[in-house]
Amino acid sequence: MRTDISTLPRSCGVYIFRSRDDIPIYIGKAVDIQARVRSHFTDRRSSKEILLQELTDEVTWISVASEMEALVLEDTLIKRYQPRYNVRLKDGKSYPYIVITRERYPSMVHVRGIERQLGDHYGPHGDPRAVRRSMRWLRKIFPVRSCRRDMNKPSRPCLEYHLGRCLAPCKGDVDEEDYRVAVEGLVKFLSGKRSSLTKTLERKMWDASAGRDFERAAMIRDILGGLERVRSSQKVVLLKGGYVDVISFTDDLSHASIVEVRDGRVADVVPFSLEGERATSDVGEEFISSFYAISGYVPPRIVISPPIMEVERRTELAQFLSAKAGSRVVIRGPRGAQERSLVEMAIRNAHMFSRRSSFVLDSEESILSLKSSLGLENIPLRIEGFDISHLSGTNTVASMVQFIKGKPRKSSYRRFRIRTSGNDDLTSMREAVFRRYRRIRESDGDMPDLVLIDGGKGQLNAALSAYDELGLGEHPPTIGLAKKEEEIYVEGRMEPLKLKRSDPGLKLLQRVRDEAHRFAVSYQRKTRTVDRSVLEEIEGIGKKRAMRILSSYRSLDEIRDLGTAELKRRCSIPAKTAVAIIKYLDGK
Repeated sequence: MRTDISTLPRSCGVYIFRSRDDIPIYIGKAVDIQARVRSHFTDRRSSKEILLQELTDEVTWISVASEMEALVLEDTLIKRYQPRYNVRLKDGKSYPYIVITRERYPSMVHVRGIERQLGDHYGPHGDPRAVRRSMRWLRKIFPVRSCRRDMNKPSRPCLEYHLGRCLAPCKGDVDEEDYRVAVEGLVKFLSGKRSSLTKTLERKMWDASAGRDFERAAMIRDILGGLERVRSSQKVVLLKGGYVDVISFTDDLSHASIVEVRDGRVADVVPFSLEGERATSDVGEEFISSFYAISGYVPPRIVISPPIMEVERRTELAQFLSAKAGSRVVIRGPRGAQERSLVEMAIRNAHMFSRRSSFVLDSEESILSLKSSLGLENIPLRIEGFDISHLSGTNTVASMVQFIKGKPRKSSYRRFRIRTSGNDDLTSMREAVFRRYRRIRESDGDMPDLVLIDGGKGQLNAALSAYDELGLGEHPPTIGLAKKEEEIYVEGRMEPLKLKRSDPGLKLLQRVRDEAHRFAVSYQRKTRTVDRSVLEEIEGIGKKRAMRILSSYRSLDEIRDLGTAELKRRCSIPAKTAVAIIKYLDGK
């Protein structure tokens, strides 16, 4: 290595390991740059650490004035250079945050990533849908606006005001003090300061009441009521209360989970996927450093398990985080039964997230396994799956879902209302496959690499007969997957193929099959609702009679085609009502 370690500064800052091509391969921070870099080159316990030492040609550094500056600079440089041997939060830049904007009348908005100029960020959070749900009930407690309207131009309030979820400062007559009370309460709630929030609001409520400002007192009373409902619904995990984050990792250090406890209650569980070669022994330090660099709040206590950080590194990292928090931060292992139960929760969630994401991460393995097991000529990069859904033979529909490289492409999903008569799944499958590939042939589109039919040999033969009718001599490889024993029926094979339940190729087929089933069932329910609402528009037909009529027919078209006499006989309804139904449907 060209750099003499003894020439490095003994000050706080960031150091960069560079390869012979001058490419940053590892970035770290330290209170004492020289001592920290020296420790890297004396650590020979890890083969990956040794590899990093061999690849480093030069060490450069940037000295800064404080630990806080070092923490922020390290995060900025890692995001910029994406060093190979740094642990990085996967898609960290797109994690959802709740933002309170800096305006005369602040609004609460949902963003992905950091937009510092917008306002104060609270997060990152784990699930975008959970964030949106949280914002909906937060506005019920703290009626703060969520729109981007210009507050300098009075306008008509929107529906949120009439639902009691916004004070509507857009009207131009809202007292700024009332609005500030709601915003301050929301900020304290998001910061986890819920006990002090309750005391502050109670004091303001009694002050407003004593000053005969009963409207403000009533508003604060409603906020306190909402806080109590939230408090009673949360699980108490620490008898003495407290603010703590519990961080755990999977065994392979590929995933992490943070259980956030605020005011003695679990406030959120945030899972993360970790990227990078994880060459150094500082996985825990790097993850914690990256997370709190983008987090708006650092708790006074951070519990980490398993104890993958040395005491010296833990102490130094706590020093960095204390500078950001503005108060003392302690990083240690779990103590007591309650903290250990939180660790178990974090570990359980990390492993669940790992299993959930492993399918996507291993999609290449699944596709290659499928090619080998089925003896396919081409890699099945594009798979299309079909399923049929009906209710007692009525309202039969079919679905087609498409997976590209093991992932669903929902924009390419298709659904079919089956037109052929009879309640035969085989006939319905034949029609759906015929219509799908007739359209592709007519538009000169590309055929899939594999077609999956939900069902056994009968359903597979129905699909093959659709190809024959279309005149497709060279049709896509097509298989059937029977649910009971997960047997795979392959064209040209007498006996079904059975793969191990753990086979990645079978898991991919199951996911395609299950997604086709979900899509078909949701469409079938929708068609019945639409048909029932159409019948209910006719005089003399209510909800029960409409459902009875639909249970006897496959669709509204079949009712129209069979005529008045058959409708009267089959559904036991008056002739006058049957005539009215047919007349109404003929006019549609």
